[in-house]
Amino acid sequence: MRGPSSEYAAPPVYVFPDPPKPGIRFSRVELVQLAIAILALSGALTLLNVVYSGLPRSSPGFLLFVGIVFASALVAVGTGVGVHEIAHKAVAQRYGHWAEFRYNPMGLLLAFVFAFLGFIYGAPGATLVSGNVTREQHGRISAAGPASNLALAAGFLGLSSLIAPGLESPDLGLFVVFSLAANTALMNVILAGFNMIPVLPLDGAKVWAWNKPVYVAIVGLAIALFLLGYQSDFFL
Repeated sequence: MRGPSSEYAAPPVYVFPDPPKPGIRFSRVELVQLAIAILALSGALTLLNVVYSGLPRSSPGFLLFVGIVFASALVAVGTGVGVHEIAHKAVAQRYGHWAEFRYNPMGLLLAFVFAFLGFIYGAPGATLVSGNVTREQHGRISAAGPASNLALAAGFLGLSSLIAPGLESPDLGLFVVFSLAANTALMNVILAGFNMIPVLPLDGAKVWAWNKPVYVAIVGLAIALFLLGYQSDFFL
């Protein structure tokens, strides 16, 4: 049994989890905060690319460039962060636990500050999990996020490889799609690798404590996908 629920914070830890239910359940507060986190981080990534692109604001193609960069950032962040957090949530709810995303306003603000300094670092938030969670469940819940990133990275790398032969033609649309796919693959590989650092509160610490072979497999796959993208000149 559990105590009173709240849309803003995790309920008190409860002894007996809810029985697993099909599907993923979201609250309105969670969806709003996840959307804000994705949009803010996409904006910070766009700012970084625009400020350091060297393209003058008076240039005829400036607004088009900003739009393309923002769309690319939105896809990369939406998959890299959004799907990552939803994967955590899906596994936690499958075990019957309460799990919801909550954004980190200070982390999102710092993303814009760092963008002005020439690099991107953001702590958009985290999926909070409440319940009597075992070590194995913690490990599986934590591994789901980086695993989803690697699955997306592999898919977008595959798309990049299909498009790459056509880049010899002067087709702007094809180049935009290729850049979007390659940047999204890179973003997902970086997020997977970063989150697997075995230091709390990152996912890697909990995966390492649960199952070291699984940890090594995820890290190895992240390195392999990065090297594949780099050697193929997709990650420029």
